[in-house]
Amino acid sequence: MDNAPPVSKVFATLSNSVELRTAVVGDELALITLADLIVDKQVAIPKGSRLVGRVAGVVPKGKNEPKSVLAIRIEKAIIAPGREIELQAIIAAIAAPPDPLDSDPTYAMLHSNEPKMISSSRTTSSTGGLPASSKANSNAAVATAEIKGRMDEPLLLTEESQGVSGYEGITMAWHLSMPPPLTVFVTKAKNLKLEAGTQMLLRMAQPRIAK
Repeated sequence: MDNAPPVSKVFATLSNSVELRTAVVGDELALITLADLIVDKQVAIPKGSRLVGRVAGVVPKGKNEPKSVLAIRIEKAIIAPGREIELQAIIAAIAAPPDPLDSDPTYAMLHSNEPKMISSSRTTSSTGGLPASSKANSNAAVATAEIKGRMDEPLLLTEESQGVSGYEGITMAWHLSMPPPLTVFVTKAKNLKLEAGTQMLLRMAQPRIAK
């Protein structure tokens, strides 16, 4: 008898680029869902909802590190002001955007005045990261209009997709032995960047419908 908990899947688009070179543990990233997530014939997470994740680990390639590593955790879905659902989710697959948002002049202009985080070192603690992460809320909001303009573009992934498409030299792994689950991106290059507009397939423990 299979006692595995129900698993839900949802497609989303990354609304802000994430780059290992500048990432700090605790940095926030946001995704916009591309379709409704249905649980028990009800919409648990509507299309256009914001999923919030954070950088959970940063390991730059160096003398003692043969690879660059970027770990991400998905925290919650914001489905309406004041209505949130905690998530236990991984990013199962990603597909690079055919036309990255970063190359869009309007997007670049809107993001030219983003607050920048300044840190003297990369640590495994999120201390000092939260103020800038809270500022990232406004940064993600800036990108939302651009992302929503792409919500009707064809999906680059399927529900059976796994791994990386469109990014050279990047592989994925998952740490599931203890919560929260982590999605880990690995490359032999010195830097790793996930572009805004990247499509993602998330697999998650079936969320509870927010009341």
